[in-house]
Amino acid sequence: MKTIRRYAVAAAAAAALLLVPARPAAAHDGVLPTLHHDGRGTVWLTLAWADGHPISEPAVALLSGQSTQGGSVAATALRPLPHDPATLPLPGALAPGDWSLTVDVAAPGVGYCAVSFRVAADGVPQTIACAVPETAAAPAAPPGEGRSSAMPLVAGVVAVLAVAALTWPLLRRRRPPRRRAVRAS
Repeated sequence: MKTIRRYAVAAAAAAALLLVPARPAAAHDGVLPTLHHDGRGTVWLTLAWADGHPISEPAVALLSGQSTQGGSVAATALRPLPHDPATLPLPGALAPGDWSLTVDVAAPGVGYCAVSFRVAADGVPQTIACAVPETAAAPAAPPGEGRSSAMPLVAGVVAVLAVAALTWPLLRRRRPPRRRAVRAS
């Protein structure tokens, strides 16, 4: 009987995992990074969802880059500001030169950016918005004619299994034997 309850709990847990909707990040179609620099080496990244909504969760991104003058920035984890989870500054400043930077955003969604700019003592500040990734920009194709989602079938199978697991102990109970009336002869 305990085994059947365990199976019922496992089936209910599996159903919950299958039927729980996707995280909100999936609804936003990825992250759109924007790189900012003051022209003199200070660099920071701001993030927004690709659909334009602001990001309110702490973000994590990696920045790496090379300068034509031989300087480089190894893959550096960018951490958000305490008061603004969507702003990630580069610790330190870049040396003067022409820089090519790559940014990979890992959380709360996925994003990528590759930019080039100049750092100089009299540099000009810039804001460089990265393009929306093609996978995020392309709308999902609707199911073809005659096709439907498998979710109702999965939900139905899980429901039948759960009901069967819960009623099985009731069906297996032994009924006390019926007493036969003794006939007097």
